Amino acid sequence: MNCIFSKTISIPSASVIRRGGWMLFSIVAFSFISVSCLDNAGVEYSVFAETGDNGIPEGWEYEFSPVPADSASLGSVPYDLILVVRYASSCKLKELPLDIEEFSLSQEKPDSLKVNIGLFDNSDEPVGRGNYSIYETSDTLRRGMTVPEGYTVSVSSPLSEKETGGIRAIGIILSRTGSSKRINLFKL
Repeated sequence: MNCIFSKTISIPSASVIRRGGWMLFSIVAFSFISVSCLDNAGVEYSVFAETGDNGIPEGWEYEFSPVPADSASLGSVPYDLILVVRYASSCKLKELPLDIEEFSLSQEKPDSLKVNIGLFDNSDEPVGRGNYSIYETSDTLRRGMTVPEGYTVSVSSPLSEKETGGIRAIGIILSRTGSSKRINLFKL
């Protein structure tokens, strides 16, 4: 009798197995969802300026004032400053030249920078990621910078509106340095 009793205790009931299965499924599903949400971890500031359907207007200049959500950490947390361009597949430019000016209250004159953002490769394939003929590409302007008080970034293009047809928006992203490791289980 003792032998039979020990065998019945060592075999778990079907309801315990089902409950354990659902618990395991729930843990795996929650972990999967949590990991896939890490794609935008560390982004503190993200703003886009629409340029219009015909391209960047003459004299267009947009001033971004990136201030992190937690302004108490302005001087202590390092950030990456990322410039993003959204464009249509109908754009005629292989690369977009942009003039960047950075200014803060601690500077007497702004820092100027000229960048060329690649839009299409040599075989006329879009460089950026996208769907439905709208693509997005980015370039990191600064790595590990601390955001000074009164910091602004101005973006403009030396090209005419006719030359920039197909450029849809230009944006600035401020992301915590080191948090840009993308763990995305879905390739979008």
